[in-house]
Amino acid sequence: MKTKNLFRILMLFLLTFTFISCDKEDEAGRKITDYKEYVLTVASEMKPGVMWSEGNNFLKEVYVVKKENAEDWEAMGYIDGFEFERGYEYKIKISETSYLDRSMGQPAWTEYDLLDVLSKEEKKSENLPSHFIPEWFYEERVLPKYKYAVEADKKEVIETDLKENSIIPLDYHYLVYSGGDDLLRWIAIKDDENTLGPCIIKSENKDPGKMPESYKLLPLEGNVNGSMMGWSFLDEEGHETNYPSFDVFVGRTAKSKSFNPAPNTVYLYKDLTEYYKNKYPETGVKTVVVSYIVGIN
Repeated sequence: MKTKNLFRILMLFLLTFTFISCDKEDEAGRKITDYKEYVLTVASEMKPGVMWSEGNNFLKEVYVVKKENAEDWEAMGYIDGFEFERGYEYKIKISETSYLDRSMGQPAWTEYDLLDVLSKEEKKSENLPSHFIPEWFYEERVLPKYKYAVEADKKEVIETDLKENSIIPLDYHYLVYSGGDDLLRWIAIKDDENTLGPCIIKSENKDPGKMPESYKLLPLEGNVNGSMMGWSFLDEEGHETNYPSFDVFVGRTAKSKSFNPAPNTVYLYKDLTEYYKNKYPETGVKTVVVSYIVGIN
């Protein structure tokens, strides 16, 4: 009998110790460090911006928001529960909860949750920035590598024109990213005052076997997946733009000397033979082709 009582006392002690240990574990786990509620104006467009997650910076479309009584628009990566529709400006009430959990790789984070949609108005928001991409991020992307090949009786005339008149600017950094609507987008940035886009990329698959013979004058570099696409560029409303279209190959360049994989790249090709035949009929143009190697995000 004494043995049974001793056993029960021991079990009660172990259970009590377990509960105390769990309480201490909870206290040492996730904690709410701050909580607030406020009203936001959400602009009718999303813009490209740089977010940080799990130790990495990445480019994505972000909400353009303005807090109560604020003058400047800011970027916000996500709002849980919020269903955004382009072309509408919103006033919403959200909660902002900050957490801390030192057992995690990223111990401090903030979550934004929709509490209420106060208004939804069809309008074009005004004075929006073109992007929220910091200089250090876009300057990490190398400038385009431009090549051309010419077959003509007066080759030097065409080459001079090609050197002076690249069909895309060579001093801009080109970034490709996925939008909130899963459409692929493109923006080119020289500095905060000079940008092209953002544009929606209209893509169509093409048969690599029907690649123009002229492209073989500028062989692909690196590892290419073998697929071929056509890219044209639309504005945010889905309308045609005056940006040139390209045939596109996607791949990875060879590894660097540090054995780190090089960035993903796109290879843009365009046959300009007919254009230069019409522009310089006296030069005896047979073939003109250009290519650009562009690093993407």
